Amino acid sequence: MVTSVEPANGTGTPGETAPLLVFLAATLSGHMAPVLHIAREMMKRGFGAAFLSSAEFKESIEQLGAEFWETAPVVDEALAAERKKTPLGPERLIFDFQKCWIPALPRRHQQLKSLLETVRRRDPTRKIIVVPEVMSLAALPFVLGAPLPEGFTAFPPTVALNVIPLIVTSVDTAPFGVGLPPDATESGRQRNQLLNKLVYAPLGPVNKQFQACLAELGCTRKLDSFLFDTFSDSYDTTFQMCSASFEYPRSDLAPNIRFAGVLPHRGLNPDLAYPSWWAEITENAVHPEGSETRASRKKVVAVAQGTIATSYDELILPTIQALAKRTDIIVIAILGVRGASLPGPLPSNVRVLDYFPYDAVLAHADLFVTNGGYGSCTHSIINGVPMVVGGITEDKVEVTARAEYAGLAVNLRTQTPSADAIAAAVDKVLGNPAYKTRAERLRLENADLDPLSIIERQIRSYAKGL
Repeated sequence: MVTSVEPANGTGTPGETAPLLVFLAATLSGHMAPVLHIAREMMKRGFGAAFLSSAEFKESIEQLGAEFWETAPVVDEALAAERKKTPLGPERLIFDFQKCWIPALPRRHQQLKSLLETVRRRDPTRKIIVVPEVMSLAALPFVLGAPLPEGFTAFPPTVALNVIPLIVTSVDTAPFGVGLPPDATESGRQRNQLLNKLVYAPLGPVNKQFQACLAELGCTRKLDSFLFDTFSDSYDTTFQMCSASFEYPRSDLAPNIRFAGVLPHRGLNPDLAYPSWWAEITENAVHPEGSETRASRKKVVAVAQGTIATSYDELILPTIQALAKRTDIIVIAILGVRGASLPGPLPSNVRVLDYFPYDAVLAHADLFVTNGGYGSCTHSIINGVPMVVGGITEDKVEVTARAEYAGLAVNLRTQTPSADAIAAAVDKVLGNPAYKTRAERLRLENADLDPLSIIERQIRSYAKGL
């Protein structure tokens, strides 16, 4: 799709053909959703877009007006059962990279190459900016010196997006995956150095496999860092999609890694179908602080486990049990799967949604109980809602640690917290106004950053050759 660019924030040139943004993202909903959000907004601002993703997201991409290019899902169906049997923690991480991410890289790289060659032949003069989500990996070989696609004398500028916690080695932080807070003291740095050696040693074969894969693809740049660092520090610019307050401070952070902030509300679908009991929630919300009727307002506690971890006995059911007798609380359980339900009977203060936008619920919530997905935390931040978090799968041990470090959440530090532990954590957050104050400060901090404009300005700067 070719459009004409009008000036945006004073950076466009009337009549100039819009630069084409080539978006790439890991084919997982938590990675795709924020990139789709950014793609949508960039297209509103005059850019064209092509998107390399799996068939699962074809409709969502084409609804934007972007050109869809197909690649395979991250986890092949043939590997899904084996992956599920692999223990959580380092073993699962090693499995994912050795069996899923690295073996798929050559094919994804070739698919990106074909995409770029096609759009170059279509319009040889059109400026192209590649916008990879860091875990997509497909563009990485090119920036590391792999042979260029036909029609290019240099690889296009890259504006990468990191929609998970930063996975970079630092003298000030423990290695990714151990869930420890940063420590830049002398003893802390000694701790970090020791833990890096202990944690990364088992990943040595993964690192070698990754480097061998890059060599086979013709990469000429020698990697002096661990593979995780390469994901973020290799691009022209990498935007971390949060404010600095939701990450660990690092004195040695690569200068190309910048904080853009949490993405703003996308807005709710005007045709969104609300449940029959929704009026209870909106009527409960009309008792503002300081009003005579405030005492009659019930606290609203939302609980969700995302769209991947759907064993509801891990967090949702224990939360319901923990708060079952609380007449001062309404619990809204969001199941994350269309058509899903919970076994009854349920306590009278519980309301259940199968699949529903978090933002619609969090606009009225006092607390969000989640298993610590990055997307869940960012939704809490943009709504100014404090959290209780509990999760150790995927990157969740690091997400929950950051939520705790930022003062946003109580961290349960387990995948399967007891009802008693949840009840105590809920009381702690609701009983201490510091959590709400911190959540509100994070909301304002991210709103002030204006991440979409930050991304747009960088893209336009590269399109101008700056």
